[in-house]
Order: sequence, then structure tokens, then C-alpha cells
Amino acid sequence: MDLTALQHALERSRLDHWLFYSFAEGNPLSLEALDLGGRHLTRRFAYLVPVAGEPRLLAHRLELERFDHLPGERIPYARWQEFDRGLEHLLEGVARVALDYQPGARIPYLSWVDAGFVERVRALGVEVVSAALPMLHLQTWSADDLAAHRRAAVVLHEAKKAALAFLRARLPDDPPRELEVQRVMLDAFVEHGLEYDHPPIVAFGAAAARPHYTPQAGSDATLQPGDVVLLDLWAREPGGVYADITWMAGWQVAPEVLRAWEAVAAARDRAVEVVRRAFAADRHPAGWEADRAAREVLEARGYGAHVLHRTGHHLGRTGPHGSGTHLDDFESHDTRPLIPGLAFTVEPGVYLEGRFGIRSEIDVFLHEDGPEVTTEVQRELEIL
Repeated sequence: MDLTALQHALERSRLDHWLFYSFAEGNPLSLEALDLGGRHLTRRFAYLVPVAGEPRLLAHRLELERFDHLPGERIPYARWQEFDRGLEHLLEGVARVALDYQPGARIPYLSWVDAGFVERVRALGVEVVSAALPMLHLQTWSADDLAAHRRAAVVLHEAKKAALAFLRARLPDDPPRELEVQRVMLDAFVEHGLEYDHPPIVAFGAAAARPHYTPQAGSDATLQPGDVVLLDLWAREPGGVYADITWMAGWQVAPEVLRAWEAVAAARDRAVEVVRRAFAADRHPAGWEADRAAREVLEARGYGAHVLHRTGHHLGRTGPHGSGTHLDDFESHDTRPLIPGLAFTVEPGVYLEGRFGIRSEIDVFLHEDGPEVTTEVQRELEIL
């Protein structure tokens, strides 16, 4: 846990106090920020970080040693009455705190503190605001993070190319199964020492219309003429940040597949252009703006009813879907800014149930002067 980083995030957000709270391991944002993952917490704790000065910890006597790495005053409790008195002491002299809470739960990725605890803090005369901005500043990448991401991205593209070569080598006489193609990509991950939280997606034909489809042994499909091939793969170096791409191919596909591909590729490029133009105008756009711009392209081409998810997600460390700004005005209205140092995917998709799905995914890193696309950009559907 880096106290200096937490206090710097508070300063940049113009906030005086950040209150981290969780019952057991129920708040992953607090656990990650305070380096509490894997410590087997079973009770409530609260940790108050001021923009300057010493933090204060309120923790159960049974679990105090699990917070030894956190600096600051200790306030132990066992009985619930002690917890109440400890919370009063913790917040003594505090007028306003940031919590992992979002008004109206508009951004559910940030809504981890229960309403009852928010009520208790407010009952002590303390104003509660969202910790969205300071948490956002914690999600920015260092130069080392960006370098690790670039290396992981190179491996992803090598794995993708190996999968496409494998497909072409088997066609037309011996079409492969989905899990065979997946194995090719997993072997590339192992060879280069990458780790992942879930095997890559390989979806043929109608399965590609299910965005989170996972091929299973015994039920995975064999490629058929007319099928699209969706390859979605993500991985990272141990301890690094993720890279995440989706690539599309097809075997003797119909013209309607190519039209859908062109719409998705145009939507992807439109989202990047909106962010680029905003930075050129010295403005950090909100996540919802890029999502809306991409979806307008799809809707104008008649695919509005076939959009099932947001345009992109923040790229994180503990998983490909991080806690920073998402490109989302579909599942939620993400008002957080896209600030320098953040990275995210751009992955619009259209899904025609029972027929086929098309998605194109690239990664973007935000420099001070604007976005950089850090992965290869697919310009045409790969014809097998």
C-alpha cells in the first residue's frame, strides 16, 4: 500500500479525506487500494486516509495483525458498541469523506459500500461523496506498466496469428473444433510466460452471437462453411497490466457478415476519433461520450437492436476489466473522465442471435497529448 499515492490522489481530486470500508472481503476496491487481498478478513474495518497527516484504522481485535502493513493510529474493537464509538473517533473533526459509493448506483463498478454504512457516517454529521475521482487516479499506469502491456500485446497478436495459421492449415478438408484453436493460443501464452484469469474465447458461427460464450469439451463446435470465427484473448505478464484484443475471421461468409464487420470497424474508429479530438481541444472526455459516438454509428446502419454491451472497459491489473473509466452510456452512464495515464479497450460489437456476432477490439493508452492505439487494428475481416 502506497500512502503517498493515496494522498496524492486525494490532492488531485481536491478532497481532504478518503474512508475505506469493507465488511470482510466485500469491497474489492478497498482491498486492492490497501493491499489487503488474500488476508482472509472476516470482520468490518474502516481506514481513514487524510490528504496530509496520519491515517486511522478501525479494526476488529481478532484481525489487527492483518493490517500491520498500514501506517497510522489503531482503534481496536470487539463489541458492536466499541465499533460505534471507534467510528465516532475515526471521523472526529472530519467534515467530508470519499467512499466507494455512487449516488443512485449509476456506476455500479463503484458502488461497494452498503447504504446502511453511508447512513451511519452521515448521522455523524459527515458529508459523503463518491471516491470515483481519487480511485481513478490510482488506476493510471506507470511507464513500466505501459512497457509490460506492450510486450503482452505482442504475444497476443502472435497467438492470434498462430490460431489463424492453424485454421488455414486445416481447411477445407479437416475443419478444427473451437477448443483445438483455443489450445493453440494457450500454448503461446505458456511459451511466453503470460498469465490470464480465463482462457481465450473461440466462437464459431452462431456461438459468436453470445458475447461471453465459452467453449466446453464435448460441446464445442466444428467450423462449418459460412461461419464467422471470433477470437477474444487477454493476458498479462506476472504482476503486470493486461492487454486484450478481439479478432474476426470467416470461412465462406455471406455479404451480410461483411456489412456487419464494416459497421463495427467504423464504430470502433469513431470512438477513438472522439477521444482524440477532445484531447486536441484540451479536454478530457467522459467515458459515456465515446460509447455514445460508437453506438450512433451502429444505430445509423441498422444494428441498434443488436448491441448488447458497452463499447469498452478500463484495462486493469487484477483482471482485464479494471476499476477506471469505461466507455459506457449503455449499461451505465459513466461520467468519469478519460484522464492521461488510463488505458482502455474499444470493442463495439453486434450480435444477431442464432446467426453470428461481430466484435473488433483494440487497446488504447492515454498520453498527456492524446490517445495511442497500442495494439494492431484489424482493417478487414480475415477470410480463411
